[in-house]
Amino acid sequence: MSYSNMNARLWQTGAHPDSDTKERYEEVVNGKRTFVGKGVKIVSGEVSYDKYGQIIKDTRVFAPNETVVSYENYWKRAYSGTQNIWDETFIKLREVSLSYNLPKDVASRFKAKKASIGVTGQNLFLWTKEYRFSDPDAGSEDLNSPSMRYLGFNLSLSF
Repeated sequence: MSYSNMNARLWQTGAHPDSDTKERYEEVVNGKRTFVGKGVKIVSGEVSYDKYGQIIKDTRVFAPNETVVSYENYWKRAYSGTQNIWDETFIKLREVSLSYNLPKDVASRFKAKKASIGVTGQNLFLWTKEYRFSDPDAGSEDLNSPSMRYLGFNLSLSF
């Protein structure tokens, strides 16, 4: 588990792809606040705690939240805390190399004793359980980018 600065900053700046919603459009384009965040409100009742902070009596009655707030302000605050703790589980195909030794008669066309051709690739596949915009392989996520993907070809001739 780790904190994702990348995800938090994308939400806080409005650059996250999932932040492009009807509520955001209404606020930015039309100046209307229409966003109601998930949650509840206390309608009645009270809660009592003992000296250790344990609840000893709770008569609160809850109802769904109906408070309209600024979409922008809601997400700036919501994604600055523990909401960005992500599971770092991932599978990565780090490197693959394939080569083929050419027959001697093909190598002799190049006046070589031996010849081979090959292809190599790095970071060809990455599956993550929760990370979307960065590579959890770094061990911590502080606005790091996904790993670079490399492809290479080679020709080896022995004279």
